[in-house]
Amino acid sequence: MKKILAYGGLILLFLLLQCSFFVHLSLADVVPNLLIILTASIAIINGSLEGCLVGFCCGLLLDLMFGPYIGMYAFGYMLCGYLTGIGNRLFYKEDLTFPVLMIAAADLFYGFYMYVFGFMIRGRLNVLFYLRRIILPEAVYTVIIAVFLYRIILLITEHLEKKGSENLIV
Repeated sequence: MKKILAYGGLILLFLLLQCSFFVHLSLADVVPNLLIILTASIAIINGSLEGCLVGFCCGLLLDLMFGPYIGMYAFGYMLCGYLTGIGNRLFYKEDLTFPVLMIAAADLFYGFYMYVFGFMIRGRLNVLFYLRRIILPEAVYTVIIAVFLYRIILLITEHLEKKGSENLIV
């Protein structure tokens, strides 16, 4: 129960930061995708199932707030959580490089997903423009922020695991 509340609080916090605080810190007209950082980090640390669930919740909140259709963002974030969670087997707590690379890959995947389902279907076929102006700058900015936020998410999840294991000991 504590894990669900903690993840819900993190999702709301990251959504509020992404939609309010980081809008004022936009670089090249893009903001970092904090929800991808959260989804991918939890997926890397705890596996695909938790990554899918957190990704679905993140995407569903975005769908309810900004989405033209219910489910478009939810499915994209859920896919990112699942695919990133596959790398859980290769995860070492001390290593920062692998999680940051996985977060970058998740953001690039999500950018192309949004291009296909948000722009290409509507006839906007200039993928190089979208790649140069939105996908790559957002991925770089997200990776820079992920270097700092990943450690915080790792500490929170480790704390939740320690608290959960204490309850099992009688």
